[in-house]
Amino acid sequence: PGVIYTGLVIDARGLGMKPAMAPKVLSEGGQEVYGFSVVDRNWVIQQGMAGYSKDLPAAQAHERVADRPLTIKAMAATGANKTDVVIANQDAQLLLGAGTSLAFLERARVMLVVD
Repeated sequence: PGVIYTGLVIDARGLGMKPAMAPKVLSEGGQEVYGFSVVDRNWVIQQGMAGYSKDLPAAQAHERVADRPLTIKAMAATGANKTDVVIANQDAQLLLGAGTSLAFLERARVMLVVD
């Protein structure tokens, strides 16, 4: 039911988020929605945990997230070096509840838009 998404674009502009090798996406309560535990290691070796862009349309059009990415606005950057991102619980539930249609997370089909 609903759209089958092919990737995830997180708009983290204005939050001071810094690019990192292994960024995490957390819910407001701190539950890990996306991180090393979710991803197939073979994909990480090939392309890293996430791509970064400074331009939202460019991120949404990036081959990494294919043709139907889900776009979410981040709420905050967190972690010691502001390399992790917090999303609303509603968005986290959407991601956690989508089950098999979320194979894109295992394949690290994630783009982060930063300043």
